[in-house]
Amino acid sequence: MSAPAVPPAVQDTEGARAALDAFLAALNSRSVPDWTRTLHFPHLRIHDGAVTVWETPEIYVESATPEVAQLVATGWDHSGWEKVELIQASADQVHAQVRFARYDAEDRPLGSFESVYVLTRQEGRWGVLARIGFTAA
Repeated sequence: MSAPAVPPAVQDTEGARAALDAFLAALNSRSVPDWTRTLHFPHLRIHDGAVTVWETPEIYVESATPEVAQLVATGWDHSGWEKVELIQASADQVHAQVRFARYDAEDRPLGSFESVYVLTRQEGRWGVLARIGFTAA
């Protein structure tokens, strides 16, 4: 008796997880153009009771550059995953339930955030299509 075949959706979660890690590494690099390359567009974010849609990478860079500068001004140095759970997967879409924390330069936590990230494979590349989140209690 042979082992059951692993469904493509399960096999492909590795690509989605790698895209999620690339997203965080690019944010931590503070290079907004690099961070933007980890996304798919139009890109959607739901947070603080609002929905924001960026139609193009150029619009995202313009919007996110001051946002990252403001984050740095608050003492942020880097972020890290506290929890990542891939909760749903199909061949070209994965939903990740995450908890991440922001840290200062001395690695002291500044806050934790619960989110769901929607990762999609488009034209052979995994990227973050949408983020839904809030500050953790």
